[in-house]
Amino acid sequence: MRRLSFLVVGGATLVAVVLVAGFIALGGAERLDTTQTASASTCPPTNSASSQGSAAEAEASQILLASLQDAACSLNVSREDLVLALGRGTGIAEAAQTLGVAPDALTAAVLGAITTAVDAEEAAGRLTPTTALAVRTLLELVPPDQLLAAVRGDQDACKELPWKATGDLDEIAAEIGVKTGLGAACALEVSPLEAVAALADPQGLEGLATRAGASQATVEAAVRVAMEQAINEATEAGALSGTEGTVLAAAARVAPVDRLLAIVRGDDDPCVAFPWPGSTSRGETLAGVALVGIVDAACQLQVPTFDMFAALASQAELDALIASSGVSEAEIETALRTGLEKGVTEAQGAGAMSGIEALLLRAVLSQVGILDLLNNFAG
Repeated sequence: MRRLSFLVVGGATLVAVVLVAGFIALGGAERLDTTQTASASTCPPTNSASSQGSAAEAEASQILLASLQDAACSLNVSREDLVLALGRGTGIAEAAQTLGVAPDALTAAVLGAITTAVDAEEAAGRLTPTTALAVRTLLELVPPDQLLAAVRGDQDACKELPWKATGDLDEIAAEIGVKTGLGAACALEVSPLEAVAALADPQGLEGLATRAGASQATVEAAVRVAMEQAINEATEAGALSGTEGTVLAAAARVAPVDRLLAIVRGDDDPCVAFPWPGSTSRGETLAGVALVGIVDAACQLQVPTFDMFAALASQAELDALIASSGVSEAEIETALRTGLEKGVTEAQGAGAMSGIEALLLRAVLSQVGILDLLNNFAG
């Protein structure tokens, strides 16, 4: 099933950027315990490394350590030399020259080793399929030199990235997540590691504000802007439908950031009251109504919130929700209508909608099919 929502912005992006942010790991010689070197002739098993930071960072460090060990072995250089060359050079070409290897060989060795390690962690159940997909998406999407620049904090890290064409929405969502994490990091002038870790940590936004030397409101605004831009890029590229893109972009502007991220992480409880998100335009008001309605419907049906968002896409997605949830189309339709009615009431109560507008929308609620209904609420 296509899982639309704001999806991989949080947990899936976390390890993706954490892993590659550690790609050069400035100061990584200390973090990765490179006091023992490895050559291709011996390639000893990777030793455990002591890692600081969150559990996600520790997991990333372990994967990175194994990856650098394998890459060093394949290049017939020491792991220490590999880390130092990547950390001190200005790019892949200079690092390759320092090591005496071809740039393409260096890129293939390091990124290939990370991919292999991620595959192994996914197979072992220590990484979710969505997280592993986000890692692969990041490696495919961002040029190696730009990854290096991202870790160093160079402005080159913030160069615009073209949209990578794909027809798989899981991959589309992963790409939106990667672009959101990198965009927020650039706006806040912090490392991608710090930015995306915050997106997956329920208390992370406050910590990120401290590290960025900014208010939490500033951090939330940066995440909103980056998320909306990524969604708009996906829509312009034809990766999202107009309905999906319109509702999601508006939601990124008006919905509480902590609640959005909870939906992304999959730990949102849809039965916790969703506050009226506020609005400054008709489109945002309609998006707010849709948000309240979809969350309320998810509560009624006891399905994950982001699964309800997936029903925005098409009849096929509605059918997929029916198959995965075991509820009927009639039950979904009733829940959505009830939820959207609640959203209209909240909008009217907040003064975001006039009585006449509310009356007209209630008339629409009683007359059109689900997908047409959602199209109306997409504006």
